[in-house]
Amino acid sequence: MNADSQQTGSRRADGSAGERPLDFGVFFFAAVGDRAQETYRLMLDAARRADELGFGFVSTPERHFHRFGGAFPNPAVTSAAIAAVTSRIQIRAGSVVTPLHPAARIVEDFAMVDGISGGRVAISVGSGWNVNDFVIAPEKYETRREQMIKDVGDIRTAWRTGHWTGPNPLGAETTLPVFPRPVQEDLSVWVTASRSEGTFREAGRLGCNILTHLENQDVESLSDKIALYRAARAEAGWEGPGKVTVMMHTYVADDAAEAREAGGGALRDYLLSAIDLEALAVEAGGRMSGNKQGREVLSAVKAQRKLAELGVNRYLSGNSLIGSVEECTETARRVRAAGVDEIACLVDFVADPELVLASLERVAAVRREAAASAEPVLVA
Repeated sequence: MNADSQQTGSRRADGSAGERPLDFGVFFFAAVGDRAQETYRLMLDAARRADELGFGFVSTPERHFHRFGGAFPNPAVTSAAIAAVTSRIQIRAGSVVTPLHPAARIVEDFAMVDGISGGRVAISVGSGWNVNDFVIAPEKYETRREQMIKDVGDIRTAWRTGHWTGPNPLGAETTLPVFPRPVQEDLSVWVTASRSEGTFREAGRLGCNILTHLENQDVESLSDKIALYRAARAEAGWEGPGKVTVMMHTYVADDAAEAREAGGGALRDYLLSAIDLEALAVEAGGRMSGNKQGREVLSAVKAQRKLAELGVNRYLSGNSLIGSVEECTETARRVRAAGVDEIACLVDFVADPELVLASLERVAAVRREAAASAEPVLVA
């Protein structure tokens, strides 16, 4: 049984969710200018509190060359920092753009974090989409999807066996020991997926879990893709239905109007930063995230603020956890019914640390309410 199967052991063999409730974690992805130090302070404070509140995981991304997520160029570094201030919560990279890095180094880096944390590390992997990011490894851009698939196998093998095989500079095939050895026998791996059905199927075929979001899809269309993922996973012979984790912008307040005013306003500014990133990628000759065509963003960039307003309205219409405890609990139940196992709460689009930490307390209430009302949900 692989590590990803072991983590879904509470599910029944028929593919139903059993008694396992929807879990929650914290995801960091701030858009920063010159205040990265404040971003890291909030990251550590929120990770500590999520650990104390019993959340399932905490994630940090990999992002380069833009203020949108730019505080997080190396998830191994942020994961190590989080490991040092927490005691039980799982620590995830979400996601490592594997074509930008030697796979052996990914194993070494996260084996270190596994040791620091006492065996709490996991990763999500992605192929990358932003053409500008690939100034780091320009030769990998055209074959990035195939490279990521190969990297998953190589990382798993090296993690499990403790050996790396490859050609040295003299052309000789060489097998070398990999250090340090991790605490966990196997590394749990998620694949980051946007709106591509092919990526959902590929993640199932690889026996990985899924990390996705609601940027380019709603809960209903996500349900269809989850079904494709689980069918592909079963067809490939993997045990269990795997885990599906969905990122959701999260700001929970005592009052729904307060949540919309503070959370919605912060989200508008945050989305403007994301739109700028997409525009720069297209102008450089690439595509948008989710592999969308460039003309879709270039025509919209002329009216960025209107586009951001539309995005906020869509997220506030049941595609985020921005609202009161009662509203967000209902949204969480709907997401669970679509086959989702975990919600990764994107919290640091709200810049005020006190508001973010107060929201975490209410997210814990949503987590309790959603668990109390949980019923077995058919997911396959």
